[in-house]
Amino acid sequence: MEGTVVNLEEGAGPGASLDFNDVDGSCDRRGAMAALDVFNAHLASRPLTAAELTLFLASMASFNRHTIGGIAILAGRLSDEILPLLPTKGHEIGAYVLDAAIDEYGLRESVTHVELARSFAAYLGISAPEVEARSNACASAVALGDALHTWYRQEPVAFALGVHAASEATSVKEFMAWHDVFLKFPQYRFSRDTPQFEYLRAHFVHEPDHIHHTKTCVSRYLDVLPGHGALLREGAERYLDLYQEMFYELDTLIFK
Repeated sequence: MEGTVVNLEEGAGPGASLDFNDVDGSCDRRGAMAALDVFNAHLASRPLTAAELTLFLASMASFNRHTIGGIAILAGRLSDEILPLLPTKGHEIGAYVLDAAIDEYGLRESVTHVELARSFAAYLGISAPEVEARSNACASAVALGDALHTWYRQEPVAFALGVHAASEATSVKEFMAWHDVFLKFPQYRFSRDTPQFEYLRAHFVHEPDHIHHTKTCVSRYLDVLPGHGALLREGAERYLDLYQEMFYELDTLIFK
C-alpha cells in the first residue's frame, strides 16, 4: 500500500513526509541499531554468567514492563482519533497495532509473553523475583521503561505511534539475533523444541508480522493526518535515543 512518506533525516522540517521505512532507517542514523549490533556481537561471543543473565533479563523486564498494556491503549487511542474522520473504517487503523497486543497477551498461544519470559528465565536459573527487581536492571532500562508508560498513554497519538514504530523496528532485530544466540551455547541447554524456549521462538515467528502491520498502520494513519508526521518522527527519535543508551550501558556493564 502506498502512503504518505515522512522523512526522518536529521533536521527534517515539520512539513516533511514519512513512512515506516524511514523509521527503520532512523534506527541506524541515530546509532540505536549500532549499539544493539555491538551488544549482540558480544552476546554471541560467549555464554553469560548467572549474574550477567540476571542483569540482562531484569533490564529487559524493566524496559518492557509497561509496553504490553501501552500497545493495547495506543490501539484504542488511534481509533478514537481516526473514527471522527473515517467513521466506517477508523477501527481498521487501530487494529494493526492491536494485532501486536494480541500476541503479547498470549491470545494466539496459551500464555502471555510475560509468562513465557519468566519461564525462559527460570530455565536459565533466574527466578521471577530476580527478574522483576528493578534494582537488578541497568539504570537506562528502568528510565526507558518509565518513559514508555507515559509515551503510550499520555503523549499525543502520533508521538506514541512513532514510539511504537521504532520499538517494532528494533524488536525484530533483537529477537532474530537472540533466538540464535541462546541456541548456540550448550551452557544454556536450549533446543528449538525446549518448552521454555517458546519465549524466543514466539517472537522469532511473530515479530516480522508486527513490522508489516506497523508499516501499514503508519502509512494509513498519515494518509488521514499527514500533518502529524513531525510528532511521529519525534516519538521515534526520543525512543531511539534512550534505547541506544540502554544497550550501550548493558554492553559496558557486561562486556567491558
